[in-house]
Amino acid sequence: MSKKMKAVVLEKPFTLKVKEIPWFEFTSPEEVMLKVEACGICGSDLRYYQGENPWALHTLGIEKPNPPNIVLGHEYAGVVVEVNHPSNKDLIGKRVAVLCFKVCGKCDFCRTGRENLCKNTIHMGHGQGWGEREYYPGAYAQYCLAWANLVYPLAENISSEESAMLDILAVGLHVARRGNIRPGSAILCLGCGPAGNAIMQSAKCLGAGKTIITDISPLALKIAEECGADVIIDARKEDVKEQVLKETRGKGVSAVYDSIGTEQSLQMGLELLEEGGTLVNMAVHSGEIKFPALNLSGERRICTSSNFRISEFQTALDYLASGRYKVKPWITHRFSLDEVQKAFDLLLGEKKQAFKVVLIP
Repeated sequence: MSKKMKAVVLEKPFTLKVKEIPWFEFTSPEEVMLKVEACGICGSDLRYYQGENPWALHTLGIEKPNPPNIVLGHEYAGVVVEVNHPSNKDLIGKRVAVLCFKVCGKCDFCRTGRENLCKNTIHMGHGQGWGEREYYPGAYAQYCLAWANLVYPLAENISSEESAMLDILAVGLHVARRGNIRPGSAILCLGCGPAGNAIMQSAKCLGAGKTIITDISPLALKIAEECGADVIIDARKEDVKEQVLKETRGKGVSAVYDSIGTEQSLQMGLELLEEGGTLVNMAVHSGEIKFPALNLSGERRICTSSNFRISEFQTALDYLASGRYKVKPWITHRFSLDEVQKAFDLLLGEKKQAFKVVLIP
């Protein structure tokens, strides 16, 4: 008789159900089972809830329908309770952070150090790469799968809630690197939710001389200040372009990280780039965006970012352990699995009352 557990199932868009389902079955020797201690709600989870497939948009460049019955959740940490091969038995009982995706290791992307673009990725909480299943594995559950070579034992000074933030921190680190930050230069984050905050903190770790952030959410602005942003611009009250040029003495910034993704934000971002600067567009969507081609003069460029490289997860963990990343201010709300709809309603509400929400199974 199979073991049962409580899980949150996305049956179809806008339909989350808390139900008893079987433990996820092992399908490969390297898989292990975790008792989930904390799982963050990611912005991509909200997009899956609304019927989008952000992984396919960012990685494959296509709109791809989601299968039914995805157990969402990929930002998680917990304790290893079972392994599928004796060689991994030393992991049992250890509290670990989890790298939530596995790449094929064989494609051209994987073989050339670009595994973050692997089209054969198997991903927790996304329904990606699992073939057909009754329930697709994710960590909005009491138990969740992981891979033995992709779990990272945690030091006592890092809580499970903090380590559940490592996925978005690694994403932020990869995005920051895509901006080709020159040491000592200024950078700008248009939007400073969890992703923008992670980018800002990563930019500081990579040597940015001045981190400038802007948002319309008082909560996001407050948390950015607590996490060390150098210049904070309230876009409701201040002229962003004017303030950035003032802070950079008219020079502009070496990198712009656009988490907004509108035609207006992209045009402003390009106008604020110094020669040779990079704008990283974080909000990939199927809509059209127009801008004057002259804005790309002086070797300015636009690029996107997708996922992160496996080595960047370890780097993010090192930064967190050493105190260079601050995530305690992020976690504004905690909910049980039974309260998941309340958590989603809070995050999707008009007023930004929550920054980062963690589910505690």
